[in-house]
Amino acid sequence: MNATDEHNEEPTGEKWVCQVMAAEGVIGVLGNFLVCYVILRVKFLHNMTNYLLVNLAVADMLMCLQEFLYYLTSDCTPIEFAPVSNGVRDLFCRLLASKYLALVLSFASAYNLCVVTLERYIAIVHPLHYARKLTTARMVALITLVWVISFLISLPTLFTFEPSNDPNEMCSIKYPHPSLPILLGIFIFLFTYLLPLTLMSLAYYKMQVTLKIQVKALNLQHAKAAAYELLIARQKLVSMLKTVLGALIVLWTMEYFAVLLCLHRTDDAQFLFCGSQGFYYIRVFANLLFNFNSVINPFIYEFKYKKFRQGLKVAFCCCFKRHGGNRVGIEMVPL
Repeated sequence: MNATDEHNEEPTGEKWVCQVMAAEGVIGVLGNFLVCYVILRVKFLHNMTNYLLVNLAVADMLMCLQEFLYYLTSDCTPIEFAPVSNGVRDLFCRLLASKYLALVLSFASAYNLCVVTLERYIAIVHPLHYARKLTTARMVALITLVWVISFLISLPTLFTFEPSNDPNEMCSIKYPHPSLPILLGIFIFLFTYLLPLTLMSLAYYKMQVTLKIQVKALNLQHAKAAAYELLIARQKLVSMLKTVLGALIVLWTMEYFAVLLCLHRTDDAQFLFCGSQGFYYIRVFANLLFNFNSVINPFIYEFKYKKFRQGLKVAFCCCFKRHGGNRVGIEMVPL
């Protein structure tokens, strides 16, 4: 996901890279669509946290879709794609080859996860203010703001690629100013990686401390089982979200540090190895990991989120048991 990546930097023999990336895209689209379907279909999953997870899944699903379209139409795939129309070529270069959409959706994914974290933070650390601060109107406005800023803040990348006059190339790099790739690289690292991950890490640390204090308080008060069950459910949800954050940190770190290391990947780059074959393979692996982050969340929900597993069973059992008008209703009490 580097805004300064060149479209033609893949060696022609590395078709497997595009095939793996396209496969990642398909799996990610299907997995995130399943998350949206289950949460929206099952009534006991209808709460603020899960609606925010749907929004996050939409961002990841679109990320996987643009990944699939880019690598499907790349010249290193078995599929020959050569748009004749200048308008189509211009859209391809500016939206896909420039990584504009990838940057938009990675920014949206990071900050939509921040919104999920904010909702849990207020629910756990400031529960008395939850109903007043997190109204539906405010959350809709916040989500809308995240998406609008994601599109606007990525606009400079639209002007880094344009259709090439060379018949052997689809797109060519064109920087309005030589310092643009450097400024873009630093900006992307700071505001799409470092800032949201730091804020979320601090928030989850505070939530963990608060939950431990609440457990001690319940022990001292000899609270009823229902109170313990609610607290355990909160702890499990926070644990699942921490896993989502941990996966994001692990899978994004190599890509963003590679961006920061070689801000201008041409002959003017600050290190000679930035244009080497070895660095190319590092970037391929980093990009595979980066895109895999948009694929992995549905699997995390399945293994770490008990209510989602219950919802998955309800959604599909209800479909299978609706045969001949003899529907078997399955309702599960939310934790």
